[in-house]
Amino acid sequence: MVRFLLYRPIAVLVSTFALMVLGIITFNQIPISLLPDIAIPEITVQITHPNTSARELQRTIVKPIKNQLQQVNHLADLEAQTQDGLAVIKLKFDFGTNINLAYIETNEKIDGIMGQLPREMERPKVIKAGASDIPVFNINVTYKKGFENSDLALSEFCENVLRRRIEQLKEVALVDITGISQPEVAIIPDQSKLQSLGISEQMLKENLQKNNIELGNLIVKDGQYQYNIRFATTLKTIQDIENIYLKIGDVKKGERVLQLKDLVKVSVQEQQLRGLYSFNGKRAICLSIIKQSNTQLLQLRKKLNTQITHFKSEYPQLEFHISQDQTELLDLSINNLIGNILFGGLCTFIMIFFFMNNVKTPILIGIVIPVSLIVTFLCFYLFHISINIVSLAGLVLGIGEIIDSSIIVIENIEQYREDGHSLDEACIEGTQEVIMPLFTSILTNSAVFIPLIFISGIAGALFYDQAIAVTLSLGISLLCSYTLVPVLYRLFYFKEVRLKGFVPKKITWLVKVSESTYDGLLNLVFRRKKWMLAFFVFLALVSIPLFIMLDKKGMPNISRTELEVKIDWNEAVTVEENNRRINQITRTIVKSMHDSLPVCAFIGQQQFLLNKELQQNFNESLLSIKVASNQEYERMQKKINEYLTFHYPESIVHFSAAKNVFEVLFNTTDPPLQARVMSASNIEVPSTDQIYLLNQELNKSGFLNPSPATQSRYYIQLLSDRLLYYDVDYEQVVQSLKTIFSHNDLGTLKGEHKYIPILLGNRTKPFIDLVQQATVQSNNGQYLPLRELIRISNQEDYKTFYLDKSGGFVPFNFSLTNRDVPTYQASIQKIIDGHPNLNVSFTGAYYTNLKIVKEMGLIILVAILLLYFILSAQFESLVQPIIVMLTIVFGLTGAMTLLYFSGNSINIMSAIGMIVLIGILDNDSILKISTMNQSKDSLLLMDAIKLSGKRRLKSQLMTFLTTILGLLPVLFSSGLGAELQRPLALSVIGGMFLGFFISISFIPLVYWILYSKIWK
Repeated sequence: MVRFLLYRPIAVLVSTFALMVLGIITFNQIPISLLPDIAIPEITVQITHPNTSARELQRTIVKPIKNQLQQVNHLADLEAQTQDGLAVIKLKFDFGTNINLAYIETNEKIDGIMGQLPREMERPKVIKAGASDIPVFNINVTYKKGFENSDLALSEFCENVLRRRIEQLKEVALVDITGISQPEVAIIPDQSKLQSLGISEQMLKENLQKNNIELGNLIVKDGQYQYNIRFATTLKTIQDIENIYLKIGDVKKGERVLQLKDLVKVSVQEQQLRGLYSFNGKRAICLSIIKQSNTQLLQLRKKLNTQITHFKSEYPQLEFHISQDQTELLDLSINNLIGNILFGGLCTFIMIFFFMNNVKTPILIGIVIPVSLIVTFLCFYLFHISINIVSLAGLVLGIGEIIDSSIIVIENIEQYREDGHSLDEACIEGTQEVIMPLFTSILTNSAVFIPLIFISGIAGALFYDQAIAVTLSLGISLLCSYTLVPVLYRLFYFKEVRLKGFVPKKITWLVKVSESTYDGLLNLVFRRKKWMLAFFVFLALVSIPLFIMLDKKGMPNISRTELEVKIDWNEAVTVEENNRRINQITRTIVKSMHDSLPVCAFIGQQQFLLNKELQQNFNESLLSIKVASNQEYERMQKKINEYLTFHYPESIVHFSAAKNVFEVLFNTTDPPLQARVMSASNIEVPSTDQIYLLNQELNKSGFLNPSPATQSRYYIQLLSDRLLYYDVDYEQVVQSLKTIFSHNDLGTLKGEHKYIPILLGNRTKPFIDLVQQATVQSNNGQYLPLRELIRISNQEDYKTFYLDKSGGFVPFNFSLTNRDVPTYQASIQKIIDGHPNLNVSFTGAYYTNLKIVKEMGLIILVAILLLYFILSAQFESLVQPIIVMLTIVFGLTGAMTLLYFSGNSINIMSAIGMIVLIGILDNDSILKISTMNQSKDSLLLMDAIKLSGKRRLKSQLMTFLTTILGLLPVLFSSGLGAELQRPLALSVIGGMFLGFFISISFIPLVYWILYSKIWK
């Protein structure tokens, strides 16, 4: 094959050029995103039933739906959170489940139980999640100073104009929205007039409903013509309501006709707030942009910037600000990774000059780098892989390996030329001699990634792109080395050979120093065999305490540039009071530290469709504060905590880094340990008194944890004996209470764009005052004080109810180190065992991380076994692969050593680095052992060992340096991509250093020990 291609250089070059052109063309069509588009095996069911308490909602609606959904196939876990009027059920499926089929089945289960739920209840929403469903950024819309207007007007404008205009962009899948104000028509009766005229609220309601009937359309024929007749019997404006006529009185006393406006005041007002959104202390509308899965994120940002510029010129009274911008993270991460690829390639190119004492060879290798990268991007397009931080990190990892094959091929060709072969024969024989060992090396490098598919959950799907990227880059580099390199080498030196013949190249000073050092080290090893063996055994044993001392985590730590403060005031405060307190924190602390810091405040319940993390209660808030550095993050957290502790000691506060797309996928903010306390009877959750006593005991034992959030609830009991005594209808009392609470629904006003609810009531006074002043008309016409017919009591109950597959529970979260979890868990279990009415189960990030570490350990073992099987087939030996395996053992020791001294942990990324290391470290050992085996019949054992070492030393050292230089920029870069890849780079660099030392010293010694007695 090499001989055939060598004499057809035009065909080879034209084919290569054509592939490069295709790669450049398709590069612009490859989607660019922060992470691969992953089908998250998770479905969320959102249940809304306003005016229902959390306990009642869980008992009557959530539990039946949960029991129905537990029958869905491939369901791994189920959790539910229930608050007043709102519940969220999260279904987690086994990874690999067809989420589309699960989505259909979930909807079928919901449809199957709808007949058992309250008729007036809205059908639960079923939402399936994906990586592309996470907002790429938020657009905040506020009034400019001096142009303040109605919040209702701004809400209608954002919902009907801005949202629709943005969704017209083909790159936008959805604009999720929160902070919207909804209108309602309030009818406030003049109670004195109603009582003097003998008009009850029920009469008002019946009269208004009679004048708001939808009769539909009629088609009437008139000869040859046909007319569509519509009855104008619906209420469309406030004036329509005010102009309704009522007839009062009777024939004896005299009848009167009045208009409704004579008896009531009609106005449009904002519906009762259950939550709002503010930006920098000003009430705002938040538009969250969800992109299409195949959209280039930076292209979307460019188009939206243009759109926002148009908005600013068209609507000068409004301000538009972007917050929580994931494209900044993408831009920084992608640019840094691309910069790392270019820098690594440039350093590698320059480094070659120190080993090759001519210009042509480095230029030849320099050609291979862009060719391999461009053709790799063509394969990205064909395999539907996006350009993201994971796939680009795979290229950063492979940049050193890309030229490894080329260096080895060129070195072998030159060895043949030095032995007296012609240029053509050297190109052919030199390439063919090493191509099989190189193929084995590439096969082992690629094979070690195969076990990554066994990583459970999203991690396995996420790093599929990295495995494919590395495999493609290595495969393409091998193809270039086999086809393009010998052809280019012949073209580069053909003219020189014709004019001068072969001229041996001078050895560079760096090669001389390397060979001298190698000879000295090899002589030392063989002079002090026993001492060196003991030293190598010591190095291998060091890995055991290192593994024990290293912390084990699921994912590495990343920089915190945005602080999230979750505040539960633990009081029954209104949304308005909640907003006032948040604004006070913003003015007092945040703006005093840094006036330009953007602050987003999600106060109370939010209206997002997809963001289930913000389904909070009306007396809870989430502050999102952009910070400039980790130091500012810590200072901000400390000041807010001190402020809340001093001014609101009962509040419950939780600090965390704002979730970017990566953290949303991996739930990196989960507590290390969570104790789920359940009732032994498993019928209802434990009572608040039981939990209070348990929490007191835990706090005394040093397990500090705030009590679960509770809230005061008013319970109204109708006194049936007094209703019978005073002849008052039960329904009449209920209607009066609905009016007081402004929940006496009279129908809808059919406006131009939406239906607006019509309510009878008044929200301007506290409801206790309204109850004291309210009256109820008895059946004999008497007006009785409402307070005499009801009893009001106050009770404490849980604010949020939790449910999993086992039943209801109360969570206790503990912030511990991974090392402390087993000890603390045993102590907590012992305390709870002292309460016979309670049971407990444990979960948390510790168990998730432990599962991942065990999986990664198994995967590393499988990768080593795969490598052993491949090498056994290559060497036709069961012993020689073990020699290569020894390099891997020491390489893992080097990886853990550098991780430990750099303050990192064993996590998914560092473990993947170790898996990559397994594939990299075997390359030189494979080539070295192959060379030794070939010299078996012609050289003495010691001469074969020295010859193989010297022949492979330059290529081995160049490969070692190119890999290190390719990864070195990752250690000094910023951005999510670099931070994720840093543990991986540290693993590879640490393992390469020790592995290189072992390869040139220990491997020859082991080979000598094994074959010294049988070598011919």
